[in-house]
Amino acid sequence: MSFTPPDSAHRPAFSFGGVVEVIGALLGAATLAGFLARLWWVFELATHFRPHLALGLAVLTVVWLVQRRWWRAAIGSALALLNALLVLAAIWPTRSPGTPSGTPLRLVSLNVHTDNQNHAAALKFLQNAEADVILVMEVNDTWLEALQPLRARYPAVVAQPREDNFGIALYSRLPLTNSAILELGSAAVPSLATTLTVGGQPVWLLGTHPLPPGSAAYARRRNEQLQQIAALVRRQTPPVIVLGDLNCTPWSPDFRELRRASGLKNAAARCGLVGSWPAAFPFGRLPLDHGLVSPAIRVLDKQTGPPVGSDHLPLIIDLIIPAQTGRRSNPAPDRETEASRPPPPVNPPGPAPLVELLRLPCFAGRVSLRVHF
Repeated sequence: MSFTPPDSAHRPAFSFGGVVEVIGALLGAATLAGFLARLWWVFELATHFRPHLALGLAVLTVVWLVQRRWWRAAIGSALALLNALLVLAAIWPTRSPGTPSGTPLRLVSLNVHTDNQNHAAALKFLQNAEADVILVMEVNDTWLEALQPLRARYPAVVAQPREDNFGIALYSRLPLTNSAILELGSAAVPSLATTLTVGGQPVWLLGTHPLPPGSAAYARRRNEQLQQIAALVRRQTPPVIVLGDLNCTPWSPDFRELRRASGLKNAAARCGLVGSWPAAFPFGRLPLDHGLVSPAIRVLDKQTGPPVGSDHLPLIIDLIIPAQTGRRSNPAPDRETEASRPPPPVNPPGPAPLVELLRLPCFAGRVSLRVHF
């Protein structure tokens, strides 16, 4: 009797089916982790990739159908559909009035990336964008000097340059009033608040750039800033626009809470999925740059501009600002909901529980306010 041992040298190191199952398990785990986003900041990161998860699971479902692995195909299709529904729910078109009366307003938001040396491309785009208001993020003194030609067309400027990727500047061809540099939350990064007058209607605009959620501390500070943005919006009487790189996608529970608590609507709800980062990848970009507006403001279009050397694409938003009505444009949440919600975190240390509009230490040199007309 003879025994021939199997030739292990010819065994495949892996099989195609095994690789597919491992990928499917990872995508399924990421899908479920997104529902636990409140428990751990790493789980919240999974929510930003809902479109990618939907597409990946759909492809695997096709593979399993071809292989006649029916149970795997059923689970894969269910998870793919779940991710797709969550994506569609965030960008589903909202109803707008058919014949609105008001004044057009074009906004451009651009994270230039501080280390980006292609100043000429960014300047050329901004000069040709035909915007009424331009928000530029991650600007330092070098960038402000490179964008100096914009002042010929946009004489109203509020700027706070910084070297740490959180400088911010606003250029407007419309008059600005009550302009201020804000620090929202404990991150100590600047935001810009100002009031525009559009066709006789005051509009309160906030330009902001929270920290990216790259760690537990950064995620907490980003969420603090989003919470305080919502609280600040509720205090405004005129229509509101919140513009900027929020380092958050519409599928994050923290973004949904910002919308719910502020009463603002996402400009993308009428314009579909508009990904802006990373600019180098034409497929699979994440919508990190946003425009949120009061319900009374009509969104005509939201699109991205061409690459300008930054890791973000420019964002272009066209709005219709309604004629002045005298009514409150940003209704607060109902009392029962508001009473049951814990108060937003304060900014320790400091006397202002919500936001310090113009911090007195600013004038000592740490943060300065620059307003030019």
